[in-house]
Amino acid sequence: MEAEGKTWNYRDILAQFITMHNKKSNVLLIWSGDWPTYSSNSDKHYVILAGEGFDSTDEAWNWCKANNYGPNDCMPIDLQ
Repeated sequence: MEAEGKTWNYRDILAQFITMHNKKSNVLLIWSGDWPTYSSNSDKHYVILAGEGFDSTDEAWNWCKANNYGPNDCMPIDLQ
């Protein structure tokens, strides 16, 4: 996957997940193909979830901004 000016491989993704998990233990790593939210997208990839729950997309976007995540790094998704 190409993001942030580099090609990410499995080791890069795992390293980022471990770093984030060490900071916040409720961070999750999922495979997008296992979730219906991502089923319309033919590209499947690993996704790191913050492990936070919100009542609205606006609340989630506010959390992203408050934690200094830009729109390329933080995307509120409804997994239901």
